[in-house]
Amino acid sequence: MSTDGSRAGTNLSLVELDPHHLLAEVQELRARLRALEAQHADELTQFAHAASHDMREPLRMVGSYTQLLARRCDGQLDDDGREFMRFILDGVQTMERLLDDLLNYSLQLRPLDRPPSTVDAEAVARGVLLKLDKQIRESGAEITLDELPAVQCDFTHLSQVFYQLIANSIRFRSAQPLRLHISATLNNDEVAFSFKDNGEGIDPRFHEEIFRAFKRLHGREYPGTGVGLAIAKRIIEQYGGRIWVESQPGEGAVFHFTLPS
Repeated sequence: MSTDGSRAGTNLSLVELDPHHLLAEVQELRARLRALEAQHADELTQFAHAASHDMREPLRMVGSYTQLLARRCDGQLDDDGREFMRFILDGVQTMERLLDDLLNYSLQLRPLDRPPSTVDAEAVARGVLLKLDKQIRESGAEITLDELPAVQCDFTHLSQVFYQLIANSIRFRSAQPLRLHISATLNNDEVAFSFKDNGEGIDPRFHEEIFRAFKRLHGREYPGTGVGLAIAKRIIEQYGGRIWVESQPGEGAVFHFTLPS
């Protein structure tokens, strides 16, 4: 009896440890997790759409009536009154940008709806530089790049990442004219990109925090809502890569990210 029981236990263990059975279990679990992630992402996107729609109308009303009041009372307002009006309108514009970025960020939380394709990273970089041409010229920035390889990604997604990193360097440049160099290194089956600038730098305490949504290390003296790097991080991670920064205050920064080659 003990022998039969031992064999039965052994057979059961073999069934449980069968590689094909375990693989099927893992694949089923992954499918459930993907479905759950998609459901939560859709719920968040619906919430963001609803919040954006419901909040824009009162914001437009506040902005419109503030402008109307400013025109009607222009001769009666002193410098403080006109400044108060500007504060209100600036607040309205900031809220509208926050709503736009909230919606954009929520869209990045959805799982990829199609497999990655081969994208020419150099073409992406040059397209983004053209888009930022005005800011580059006005800031006196000098941006150079090495020959960049192709990667497995999406053209629009990779453009967003390049845009955020280049715009970030322009925004947080030091008193010296910006010098930004973009390079890439092929390591086995992935490409590691580097964006090295001579900007004002980042305290190591905040190297992880800057990739969190709506995290701002500076006050309102800099434009933006603090969601750009969070969007870039989400995009990179969707394709199996990672993103990080190396920096010290006053010594510039080097942003790195990886993508499959």
